Amino acid sequence: MAKKPLRNLLFLIQNRFLQTNPIPSSSSSKTPSSKSALLPSKPLPIPGNTSPESESVISCLKSYGFESTQITKLVQKRPEVLHCRVDAKLKPKLKYLIQKGFTGKLLPQLIVSNPLILFRSLDSHIKPSFELLSPFLAGEDLLVALKRSGSWLLTFNPNSILQPNVDLLISEGVTAERISKLLVVQPRVILQSHDRMIYAVKTVKEIGLNPKEPRFIHALRVICSMSKLNWEKKVEAFMSLGWTKEEVLTTFRKDPLCLACSEIKVRHMMNFFVNTMKLDPKTIIAYPKLLLYSVERITARYKVMKVLESMNLIKEDKKIVWLMTKSEKNFLEEYVAKNTDKVPDLLDIYHGAVKPRKTTKAKIEKFDSKSLFKLRKTTKANNEKSDPRSASLIPKFSS
Repeated sequence: MAKKPLRNLLFLIQNRFLQTNPIPSSSSSKTPSSKSALLPSKPLPIPGNTSPESESVISCLKSYGFESTQITKLVQKRPEVLHCRVDAKLKPKLKYLIQKGFTGKLLPQLIVSNPLILFRSLDSHIKPSFELLSPFLAGEDLLVALKRSGSWLLTFNPNSILQPNVDLLISEGVTAERISKLLVVQPRVILQSHDRMIYAVKTVKEIGLNPKEPRFIHALRVICSMSKLNWEKKVEAFMSLGWTKEEVLTTFRKDPLCLACSEIKVRHMMNFFVNTMKLDPKTIIAYPKLLLYSVERITARYKVMKVLESMNLIKEDKKIVWLMTKSEKNFLEEYVAKNTDKVPDLLDIYHGAVKPRKTTKAKIEKFDSKSLFKLRKTTKANNEKSDPRSASLIPKFSS
């Protein structure tokens, strides 16, 4: 009786292969018989019958929490998994991964995301990879890094790629804490070829960032994300918008991720800042972080500020850069919630320009009328405090 569900699952897998590998239609036969329609033009990579070997693999996977759909997807990606030796190869790897924290649904999710893990040696590949990562990552950070890397951190050769790159960063003065952050935020940087990593480190240092600075790893991310030719094109694109080359490099040293913005976005943002908001281009050069915000965020805040200014609800000496960089919560408290009694549709104006965005935890961040009421209740008794910071290049908000 126990074999019946396994046979059904193999039948399901075979059907899925037939659906994803359709049989070429024949011009000479418009209505092929049902028998010929089931015959693939090439042999399927699934056994034609339910072999004990395949059933043993599926039974093992199911015992470790794999659902039928996950097994089907796994076999689609790597059909040879059905030929794995269960006791000698499959179980030891699954048990080891569980010991490392991949329990419950995490285990099948990891394997399905990158089935190559099952085909890497446990002793000479998987364990050394974990040993290499363990000084930098533990617990949830390790799970996040593996997920973001598509599990490639466990399938790339630790001796030819991971270890040399980590050793290089350490020798240059990058702290273990910064390497940990890089592995969590952008683990694929560590998976660059060693020659490319040497080039990236050299380039960032030549631009003027010290490996001990926190921004160094972010600069490394940017340089590793594009070829040398594309980097030169990116610098030229900024220069075409009014930056000097030195200002571009200064911008990179201040906020490296600004140079990761697409040319289309940078041009669009500069057009809005200069032609709609009437900002001096030098202001953007002085505060390049403005380029990192979404177009929706800037547009929504600008519209709110224009409405409040037109009704004399804000002082004209408000520093617009600080308004744009305030957290979402603070902006809503200080400028939207505080004025909804006088401008009932202010929240609609704001929501009409901004879209719900995903937070770092991949949840949709949305501000509805209930949350707005809470904000109003919280801030009602407090008077607005002016920002003590000032700078000569921050323009005043004007119509």
